[in-house]
Amino acid sequence: MLKSQDLLLLLSELRKNGVDVKEPLLQVTKLQMSGSDSIPVNVIKFINDNRPLEITKFYEQLRKSYNAKRSSLYSNIVREIKDPSSVNPLDVLTTLSSLNLQILLFAKHLEGKEATMFLSHSRGEEITRVLNNYYITYDLEPCVKLLELVRSDCKVFQSIK
Repeated sequence: MLKSQDLLLLLSELRKNGVDVKEPLLQVTKLQMSGSDSIPVNVIKFINDNRPLEITKFYEQLRKSYNAKRSSLYSNIVREIKDPSSVNPLDVLTTLSSLNLQILLFAKHLEGKEATMFLSHSRGEEITRVLNNYYITYDLEPCVKLLELVRSDCKVFQSIK
């Protein structure tokens, strides 16, 4: 999950590389000052166009693996869950566990702040937290909600590509 602080850091990096970031920087600053947690998709697209985000590369890799028929993880992520009560808990758990493993494998090839930001943007901590919670409480609802958030993230990052 991208945060406004991440956007500011990425925009300052772009500015150091000579990119005019005045407009997106103003947008993010206004949102921060208003106390809003929303992240403008156009700012994410601007950043990604000028410096591809690792999270977009990750979702692209998942989609390519699915298209090459090597993995069903991508389809499990983008599949809508219409009735959470009818979902097989093991399908949700294995999807989140598989996603977590793929996140770690992808991060292994990154260094420093890129790896740290990717792990944060990919919701790795949240995935581990809801899985751990499930093993303690057997409450599937947080897992389903997180999978829905991941699906939304995936769609947003694919749409800005």
